[in-house]
Amino acid sequence: MPYSSVILTIWWLLKFQNVKSVKRQPLYRRINVGTGYQILTIDSETLVAVVEDKTSTESWKTVLNYDTGYIASRVVAENVCYISRMDRVVMPALSSIAVLAEENKNVKGERVVSRDVRYVISNRRIRDLSSYGSEIYSLCRGLTTYMAYEEQQQDLGNLGNQGSQVWYNQNSCYRLDVLNLLGIDYCQAQVQPQAQSV
Repeated sequence: MPYSSVILTIWWLLKFQNVKSVKRQPLYRRINVGTGYQILTIDSETLVAVVEDKTSTESWKTVLNYDTGYIASRVVAENVCYISRMDRVVMPALSSIAVLAEENKNVKGERVVSRDVRYVISNRRIRDLSSYGSEIYSLCRGLTTYMAYEEQQQDLGNLGNQGSQVWYNQNSCYRLDVLNLLGIDYCQAQVQPQAQSV
């Protein structure tokens, strides 16, 4: 290698040694829903979307972690957090969630939800939040946190009631309308013991 090439290489190394890599800034959007609005934050590096409801009647925050495959919702009125597996068929893709939310805004200010998913809340409390990702850990830390299972995929053993049928009362459900795209219902389980055959 010629002497001038070595000098040029050293000059480039010295010039750029203090240059830090540029981190992409999260994307923020304010989406009008019903009588209020929701704040959508998307971090494409960590594969996380956060939706915070800012309506006057209720307050909640949901984290969609596309990396770990979990969704968590903090319901302020109930002082509780629910964690469940993300159904990637129902959930909008991270790359398109902002565009879809903007397209689904209703001119009249009404909420129009295109998909619904219902979760049944288990009796199982989650004690260790670290395996669900740092954003979910931060969201649910210090709150009573329960695992919730999708209605059609619920495993009675996971609900803590083997040998029983699980029902829920429609009035026991807490509804989250996420960005006019997705309706999430969290419903309290009512366990009915199965009759013993004699």
